[in-house]
Amino acid sequence: MATGQTILDLMEGLDASLQLQASESGVTKGLIAANAAQDYLESILALQPNNYGSTFATVATTADTESTTFPSGLLRLDRLQYINPTTSRPGWDLEFVGYTGDQYGPPVTYPSLQFDVSTTGKPRRYWTNGTVILWDPVPDAVHTVRYYGLVAKSDITASGTFGFPDIAMLPVAQYAVELLKIGTDDEVQSLTAFGQKTFGPFLQWAGRFNRDRAPGYDYRYYHSI
Repeated sequence: MATGQTILDLMEGLDASLQLQASESGVTKGLIAANAAQDYLESILALQPNNYGSTFATVATTADTESTTFPSGLLRLDRLQYINPTTSRPGWDLEFVGYTGDQYGPPVTYPSLQFDVSTTGKPRRYWTNGTVILWDPVPDAVHTVRYYGLVAKSDITASGTFGFPDIAMLPVAQYAVELLKIGTDDEVQSLTAFGQKTFGPFLQWAGRFNRDRAPGYDYRYYHSI
């Protein structure tokens, strides 16, 4: 597996003026730039569902408590499932409370999601703003809920393992080097376009991670004149 030093070596290969070997003066700034590049990659990756890096873990509800803190490091939430305590397997998908007609509910004041505030039970629906997850109905006990989504990788360190496949090393190194070239009076808007272009091939690969071919057609009905 590649390490953070592998990224630093690539950066040094792209710009020979950098001093990124162990104990050299540029290592600290090099790692800051590499982590900024990784963060930018993840910010784009988080916009695409069901791609490379999607994973799952669990959160637990609290009895008579309407909300649960959003999982740390979770950048994109794809699905929530209630876990059956007897089988430890998913019992059902939780329904996301979103648009109903022209009204978005619930508003950001976090009112109760349920129609009857006296009702408690196993979670069936949810809403989230990325800070908390609100349950409907209010949980009547500690329940385990599995979440699926994209979780941020660990920060890059010189000796630590790089969290992405090797094909991501070069674009991360390229973007990090570009960050280090930014001066006081330089325009930074171009970094966005540069990042999208640099990470484009990796994002195309990542977005097709679960796709082996184009889906076929299933004709169920026909019409005649």
